[in-house]
Amino acid sequence: MDVSQYLEIFIDETNGHLQNLSDCIMTLEKEPENMDTINEIFRAAHSLKGMAGTMGFKRMQRLTHDMENVFQEVRSGNMNVTSGLVDVLFQCLDAIDAYLENVKESSDEGTDDNEAIVQELNDILAAGIGVEKKEPEKKEVPTEQPGDEKYPKKYLDMEFSEKEKEELREAESKGMSIYGVTVFIQKECLLKAARAFLVFKAVEDYGNIIAYNPSSQDIEDEKFGNDFSFYLVSEEDLARILEVSKAVSEIGEVVGEKIKYSELTAAAEKKEAAEAAKAAEVAKQEEEEKQVPAAKQVPATKKATTGKPVTNRTVRVDIEKLDALMNQVSELIIAKNSLVAIGSSSDGGACGANSQAFHEQIEYLERITTGLHESVMKVRMVPIESVVQKFPRMIRDLSKKLDKKMELYMTGEDTELDRTVVDQIGDPLQHLLRNSADHGLESTEVRRKRGKPESGSIHLNAFQEGNNVIIEVSDDGNGIDTENVKNKAIERGLLTPEQAEALSQKEIIDFLFMPSFSMAKKISDISGRGVGLDVVKSNIEALGGDVEVKSVLGEGSKFTVRLPLTLAIIQALMVEVRGEKYAISLGAIETIEEILPEEIKFVQAKEVIHIRGIVIPLIRLDQLLDCEPEEKERESLTVIIVRKGDKVAGLIVDELNGQQEIVIKSLGKYINNSSKIISGATVLGDGEVALILDVNTLF
Repeated sequence: MDVSQYLEIFIDETNGHLQNLSDCIMTLEKEPENMDTINEIFRAAHSLKGMAGTMGFKRMQRLTHDMENVFQEVRSGNMNVTSGLVDVLFQCLDAIDAYLENVKESSDEGTDDNEAIVQELNDILAAGIGVEKKEPEKKEVPTEQPGDEKYPKKYLDMEFSEKEKEELREAESKGMSIYGVTVFIQKECLLKAARAFLVFKAVEDYGNIIAYNPSSQDIEDEKFGNDFSFYLVSEEDLARILEVSKAVSEIGEVVGEKIKYSELTAAAEKKEAAEAAKAAEVAKQEEEEKQVPAAKQVPATKKATTGKPVTNRTVRVDIEKLDALMNQVSELIIAKNSLVAIGSSSDGGACGANSQAFHEQIEYLERITTGLHESVMKVRMVPIESVVQKFPRMIRDLSKKLDKKMELYMTGEDTELDRTVVDQIGDPLQHLLRNSADHGLESTEVRRKRGKPESGSIHLNAFQEGNNVIIEVSDDGNGIDTENVKNKAIERGLLTPEQAEALSQKEIIDFLFMPSFSMAKKISDISGRGVGLDVVKSNIEALGGDVEVKSVLGEGSKFTVRLPLTLAIIQALMVEVRGEKYAISLGAIETIEEILPEEIKFVQAKEVIHIRGIVIPLIRLDQLLDCEPEEKERESLTVIIVRKGDKVAGLIVDELNGQQEIVIKSLGKYINNSSKIISGATVLGDGEVALILDVNTLF
């Protein structure tokens, strides 16, 4: 049977098992006696082995089988968990992950047998139980399983077509065995048809399935309960058939036995006789009931109906389908904005601005589109946990590689972001954490001399702030030595010593985000190649976000990443500059002020205003956007106060056109946007195009 249709399911489930194993092994390293964790690792390895076997990935199956053998001994109390065992287990996970990457790319696991890792596992197993090498004992599976009330032999109730009977008879005459098998699937299983298919794939390596109950079509359509039966003709032992069937993930039990063809036909004849006798008994009873007066007839007791079983309320949705749905919502919002524009115009026609019914329908459409937009966005939102859950393992490995004691503390893993954003923040966050581990934290000796705890602390904290998600990566290490950074920049010819003296701390730290700029004293596989913080900056900015740094020498550093909740639809303030319309995200706007020209002051030759005790630098958008200057100064100026973290600025615009829900469209390569002030465009209700301003680039 072709199992390629189940490849995506296999990939998803294997990813889940790998992450579960990684988390459990991390726990096990700290709590080597934790039996719950040991049992969970054994179960996960067993499930991986079964899934790999049924998909035909023999190398992955062998590796997970050896992991299972080791944990069988640990679980039995025959050997202890050691640091060396944990290291090898993580090597196993890396090898399985490599197999999985090959499967994603080519639907095949590859050719690497990982003999060295397998040998290490077997050596640990042999040393742990005190023998040179011990092959795992195979439990004898009885050739016949008795079956009981919980797991009845339902294959005995199957009926056969004449063709199936002939195939069974011919197979037996050729010396093959006939096996009846009933497979019971775990009740919580969501993909019963997939499990059945994997069982069929596994047993067909050893024979041919002649008959199914229910039919193969009903099984494929998942029109069956939690069990199915089949008859197989094979030259293999029954024990092997039962073993490979049980190895499939989420299979609860398998019962079966070898049956002679004569017994099958005898059983069928016996069943037909029993059914005939029962039919006769029913006919006799109906005849007797006709003789009883209607008043004396007692209705049958009706069993109380039970509520519907609770089912899993989540579904997997392809991101492309969500993108298509989002595009449709976007078009609906544009259509809604168009109707609003018509309704507010002075020449709206017969159904124009004076029509109460028209306005009511506009308001109703606005509520519908807003609700639809919010619903779609909720579907697209996923916790960042899927990205950050791999980092504790990474920090553990870095701790050993760098020979530094360190701990990672994470909070806010349930903070949600748009799926598109989540998929792309993994690399930037990984770079920041590696930077903290390698550059930030001092060696154990230095920390001891400075009176700090020997184990360094790295914190990853995520939380929502307005329309943005903030992710902070901080450490209690050495901090950034700005003098060293400044000297490195001078050494590379990026600036002169005189220019360097005039730089602020932020301007000096910004050099670290330049391509190929590295402070590492030696090149390693962790750092020193000048690839890292520049990748962080470019990737975050590509998502419409920004990153800033605060550092105190000797105390530590904090990198703050600010990301938009979504990249698709936002609430924006529409403004005009020299007749051209622009949009500014409401999430960046603090307040709007009306000022007089004489209120503008100058600090270091730059325009500022003083509002409520805060000095705010001014930015004239007409100058920034290369617009023609106005002939006459206005009597009053409209200033939009925008904020990025703890920094504020005032944008001077000509007109305000109100708040609007806009759809962000990428400009692609249509314009040369070197300043990055323009982050996209949107189509307004009247068909006009407005550019979207990214105020984060102004700071």
